[in-house]
Amino acid sequence: MNGVASIKETLGLARQYLEAAVQETDAATLSRRLPGATIGPIGEIYGHTIGNEDWAFNQLIQGKDLLLKSGGWAARLGLDAESTEHDWNAVAQNHLGALQEYGKAVFAATDAFLAGISDADLDRPIDFFGRKETMGWVIADTVLVHVAFHSGEIASLKGVMGLKGLPW
Repeated sequence: MNGVASIKETLGLARQYLEAAVQETDAATLSRRLPGATIGPIGEIYGHTIGNEDWAFNQLIQGKDLLLKSGGWAARLGLDAESTEHDWNAVAQNHLGALQEYGKAVFAATDAFLAGISDADLDRPIDFFGRKETMGWVIADTVLVHVAFHSGEIASLKGVMGLKGLPW
């Protein structure tokens, strides 16, 4: 398996865990803040995770506008397209279906990008907060690991709420 194929497979699995973790999660569960916790609610984590993939692949790697802005998703989600700060918790509570559709659009755009690159492209340098990192490193750090970690957070939060974190 080559590098791009490995990224595609890993990202597919990470997204599967993310979507499984938010299954059967109502608005109250999405917005619940646990007493004494230093972690945000599930809705905030879920929206942030999707928005991060949009940022990483579209803006950081490709230098394009976020789908949130260019695809009209900000308006559908009740967000300001020009802002960089979003209340993902409120979005998840009030527009979960639209947020999941935004996620599908982000995932499709990412998949289309990955379909058009080669392993050699993974070595392309990306300016990452003032330092140069390879595209492969940026994808691994800002998307693959990010999605997997947040999926685990969501499943864990559901578990401490007495709910089933993942459906299997």
